[in-house]
Amino acid sequence: MISAPYRRNPWTLAGGLWLGLAYAFMFLPLVVLVLFSFQKNRFPGFPLQGFTLQWYDKLFSDGTLLKALGNTMVVSPAAATVATVIAFFAAYAFNRFTFRGKTTFLALVTLPILIPPLILGVGFLGLLARLHLSGTLFAVFLTHVVLITAPALAIIQLRLAQMPAALEEAAWDLGATEWQAVTKVVLPFALPGIFGAWLLAFTFSFDEFIIAWFVSGFQPTLPVAIYSVLVAAIDPSLNAIGTIVFGISCLVLIGLELVLLPLLVGRPDNQS
Repeated sequence: MISAPYRRNPWTLAGGLWLGLAYAFMFLPLVVLVLFSFQKNRFPGFPLQGFTLQWYDKLFSDGTLLKALGNTMVVSPAAATVATVIAFFAAYAFNRFTFRGKTTFLALVTLPILIPPLILGVGFLGLLARLHLSGTLFAVFLTHVVLITAPALAIIQLRLAQMPAALEEAAWDLGATEWQAVTKVVLPFALPGIFGAWLLAFTFSFDEFIIAWFVSGFQPTLPVAIYSVLVAAIDPSLNAIGTIVFGISCLVLIGLELVLLPLLVGRPDNQS
């Protein structure tokens, strides 16, 4: 039964239907992916030919995708950690100090996310080849740090902008050194933003494909390995790895929302 507001305003009903179609368009492929990861038939299709765990068993018995997943789980946390540390000090400098070239500094930090990844990939490939680092996990790590520092900076800067400057000044008046004020006042206040920035940076690094495809060589990350398998043949185990990655991404994003939501709504306890 249609409620009174929808009967009075057909545009609201049309907007609700359009929003429902948009959500269905975005999430239906993910639902299909999960369903196909459990079907017996090698070739995906409806109706489903029974349910099985054989594709998950094949995934864990095949070392190719698992090795790629291991590479990703080495690179992504490390890159997210380094990028978050750099982002914290950059955000602190931008919020607390006035210096020449401040606008240029912020533009240079955010520039990598504005350049098309294809162009960045070609540039990184040429640079890392000259440094004899191309084709290594360290090369992937370096490129990911460059790429994910900017979004981490945005999250931490959002948090630090909510901190009254008087808090740090009060710490100085009470005898704290500048380093003590940063570690005992600024850092605890910024911790929710730092954690949210780390989760966002980890997600960006975990999903990054184009630049990793250029520089990873024989040490592919998971997105690169999935692409290689897709080019060679249709493998139902990809549905299984896709379901696992989807689950990991959901957990990370839920954690990100739990951390960032208080920052966005501006709870009173965050202002103290």
